[in-house]
Amino acid sequence: MDLLKRLSLEKHDVDSKPHITVNLDICAKCKEKPCVRVCPAGTYDPDPEKIMIVHYERCVECSAALVACPYGSIKFSYPEKGVSYTYG
Repeated sequence: MDLLKRLSLEKHDVDSKPHITVNLDICAKCKEKPCVRVCPAGTYDPDPEKIMIVHYERCVECSAALVACPYGSIKFSYPEKGVSYTYG
C-alpha cells in the first residue's frame, strides 16, 4: 500500500490554516533536503523549481523534519484543533 493510501486511513481534523511554515529563501539553498527524507508522512515535497511545497494536512506532528532541518527553516505550532488520531 502506498504512502498516501496509508495516510488516508489515519483520521484527524485538519485546520483550515497551516500549522507549519517554511522559510523558502533558506530552503531553496538547501541541497540535501533532509526534511523530505525523514518525514514519514510525505509532508515536504520539493518541486522542480526547488521550491518546497508543504502538505500540512498530511503532517502527523512527529517533529522529525523540524529536528532534521540543519538551517532552522521549518517552524511548527500545534494545530488549533489540537492533535488526536484514529487509524483505520
